[in-house]
Amino acid sequence: MSRTRLPIGRALGVFLTVTLAASGTASAHQVGGTRFQTPIPLWLLFGGAAATVGLTAVGLAVGGSRPTVSAADTTASAADTTAPDAEATAASRRVLRIPTPVGDAAATLARVGFLALVSLAIVAGFVGPQTPARNVATLFVWAVWLKGVGILAAVVGDPWPVLSPWRTVYEGLARIEGEEISIMTYPERLGEWPALIGVLAWVGIAENLTVLPRSPAGTAVVVLGYAITMLAGGLVFGRAWFRRADALAVLYRLFGRVAPLDVRRTEDGYRVGLRPPWRGCTAPARSLGGVAVAVAAVYTVSFDAFTGTPEYRSILFSLRDATGLGPQASVLLYLAGVVLFVGAFVGVAALTTRLSNSAATAAGWRPAALALAPTLLPIAVAYEIGHNYPYVLGTLGQLVGVLAGYVTSSAPTLTPLSWLSVQGFWASQVVLIVAGHLVAVVAAHAVVVEYAPAARSAIRVHAPLAALMVAYTVVSLWTISRPVVA
Repeated sequence: MSRTRLPIGRALGVFLTVTLAASGTASAHQVGGTRFQTPIPLWLLFGGAAATVGLTAVGLAVGGSRPTVSAADTTASAADTTAPDAEATAASRRVLRIPTPVGDAAATLARVGFLALVSLAIVAGFVGPQTPARNVATLFVWAVWLKGVGILAAVVGDPWPVLSPWRTVYEGLARIEGEEISIMTYPERLGEWPALIGVLAWVGIAENLTVLPRSPAGTAVVVLGYAITMLAGGLVFGRAWFRRADALAVLYRLFGRVAPLDVRRTEDGYRVGLRPPWRGCTAPARSLGGVAVAVAAVYTVSFDAFTGTPEYRSILFSLRDATGLGPQASVLLYLAGVVLFVGAFVGVAALTTRLSNSAATAAGWRPAALALAPTLLPIAVAYEIGHNYPYVLGTLGQLVGVLAGYVTSSAPTLTPLSWLSVQGFWASQVVLIVAGHLVAVVAAHAVVVEYAPAARSAIRVHAPLAALMVAYTVVSLWTISRPVVA
């Protein structure tokens, strides 16, 4: 198919122009339920965003345009679960080369510094003040580490192989031993399923549905317990455990697929490249466990926002009244949502396969699920950044003040986002969400054309996933338009 200029920038520009031309009222999420006057009435916001995403998908299919992908991406079939991960193969244009000594020194400094911060957080969680706003554990772990590293991965690529504290300890032990330490080979049947459990338990439940983020001691227990589990698994299964079973490793690696920057080590130093954000999302996932993590990531960041809305509270209290459950009701709601999201995605993959009327039909839904799951990642990343960047930057300012307090009596107070208005924050969320869905549509189109090379059939085959993305666009924007309840 011909390669023409993709309409993503034009589509986003049209959406912004149209929506900013009208007036109305909306609410900003994550700002204490504040309502404010905006130039975007909700009916126009939802309709304009849905039309932008849907028409972009149709335009790509009808116009026959196709995003350029790397040779590694196009040669790896959807069913090839042994192909290298996309972040290691997706082509990029080099813009900078960092000399090896400089790159190695920076990596070592980051590795040691992060390990020191994690160690300090554990100690401070147990012996420091049990006030969340004054303790390194609560400030560092949940915002700067859990969310901040995720945003960093979405911008510069996955930094976790360098930062992972348990991997740093393991590599130190392996260096003393003189070889990789392992008792047995990592079982292929486990895939990324252990990582899925970690994502659901830590990112989904512990962060969103418990008081742990406000408990320094509880935070220290979580980090210490997870660190022991990861290190023990590494000593049993070797380096493969850190790559496939660590929830943070799998999650940050998936986020890194969307990064426009590509940093990798080569024979002549560290290579920094630029690439379109959809390019790393066109290679298939390696396993169904990875598919589940990708879908769960999309759902979890949306659930995080949804928990602050009046509608969530109404559903939660109704479930409690009907079942007699206490706090467990929120966990039940979260896990039920995960099952529904994964089920909906599997249904879309099966329908896509069925509509292709090609050899792919005989292979079933699994190859399609492996191929299509990474195309959802731009949505997860856009929502992750839009929903959390004020939280990360604001908490980072608090953390700097607390750390400075250890060495000086006049600790600075940093407010990096004091200039950001409620309207500006809300508008940035809208732009990021719509842009993320547009990038996802482009990535999905690149995958779909492998199932339906003809333009007419491409429209038919792309329709299920495009419809899902359009619906999710509206749901996402509706969520951030709702007021936050205490």
